[in-house]
Amino acid sequence: MPIYPEKLPAALAAGLKPLYLIAGEEPLLIEEALDQIRATARQQGFDERQTLNHERGFDWGRLLDAGTSASLFSSRQIVELNMGEASPGVDGGKAIRALADRPSEDNLVILRAARMDARGRSSAWVKALEKVGCFVYVWPMKHAQLPRWISQRLRAAGLIADEAAVQLLAERTEGNLLAAAQDIEKLKLLVDGGRVGVEQVRAAVADSARFDVFEWTDRILIGDAAGAARGLQRLRQEGIEPILIGWALSQALRNWAQLAAAVEQTGSAEAAMRKAYIPRPRQAPFERALQRAGQARVLGWLWRANAIDGLVKTGQGERAWEELLTCALLACGQRGPLAPRPTQPSNRRAA
Repeated sequence: MPIYPEKLPAALAAGLKPLYLIAGEEPLLIEEALDQIRATARQQGFDERQTLNHERGFDWGRLLDAGTSASLFSSRQIVELNMGEASPGVDGGKAIRALADRPSEDNLVILRAARMDARGRSSAWVKALEKVGCFVYVWPMKHAQLPRWISQRLRAAGLIADEAAVQLLAERTEGNLLAAAQDIEKLKLLVDGGRVGVEQVRAAVADSARFDVFEWTDRILIGDAAGAARGLQRLRQEGIEPILIGWALSQALRNWAQLAAAVEQTGSAEAAMRKAYIPRPRQAPFERALQRAGQARVLGWLWRANAIDGLVKTGQGERAWEELLTCALLACGQRGPLAPRPTQPSNRRAA
């Protein structure tokens, strides 16, 4: 079973393993986990580092050779393979299992991967790696966990923040851990006395929670009602036209409805998304959405979203914004300030 990133320091203190797999969905935490392993390895004489990248046609023999052969310039070396979002496949699985079968004391192999589904996390090559190595999986941070993470990060930086300041920092970074970490470093430099309040956050931290229309629809897909409401407000402040926002919402809901229909027939969300060519970065939000509502409900929200264009064109701009918020909250599973159901513009001309 994979361990959480916060358990890695204790695991490293217990002894360095010959094989590590670091994967997940939070790039900052993945990179920090890698840094911890590298630092521990350097302390134990791993002075050389060799980096490989998994690309189309990658020869897995290169990893096997690097992980088992002696270094030319150092007695001990770190071999890192960036796998990206690709699965190792049959050849890669064999190479990783071979490394696990004959681990080297002089070669530390680190595999870095992106998001892995349950099937991937329990595959044969992962199980073989875990027998002699360590698997760290970085799960996406839930919105409710962010304030606690920020508080811990502030304390580690020697800062003490009140609850309101932590909440404001969480809202301004909007789940972007890299932005939050950078802002905490900025506060460390700018705040005197180590105490951080709301005014210090407002003065020192720029608003990192920028939303484009696709990030906004992802908030809706994962069911983040508060984030969707704030995102819509920012889109409006940035001058994005409601017609464009409504179009993006309709596209997301249409994909959601089509996927829901496919899942009802096949029972497999993964197969449905693969067939619909949903990009991998957007698969996780759609998985969350599919767990929340089926085709019938989504089609109802889609009908409302499609009417937004007509509201704008008939001079009902304010109502269009209200309807965008209503649709977003409904799709998030919340009941918000519901606007009256819009009427479809008539195609009839006045006599």
